[in-house]
Amino acid sequence: MGTKSKVAVASMVVGIVCFLNLLGVEKAAAAIILGYMGLKEIGTEEKTGKWFAYAGIIMGAAYIIILAVLLIIYGPQFIERIKMMSGK
Repeated sequence: MGTKSKVAVASMVVGIVCFLNLLGVEKAAAAIILGYMGLKEIGTEEKTGKWFAYAGIIMGAAYIIILAVLLIIYGPQFIERIKMMSGK
């Protein structure tokens, strides 16, 4: 067994962090990208941590899907409230 892939661990950490604040889309995308990079590193350099990479990819994708669903459901209401606040 080799050492853990630091990129895979970073993917999981960023995947968790994207749920901790509002609109963490850039962090979710980073978790997905780091996860794929971690899987590639694990395959070529015989490192461990495949499940960390998978966790980062899954959490990043889940965040983006949840955000998209919420925008579809509540987007029109949000736009109306913004218009009301701006006086238009």
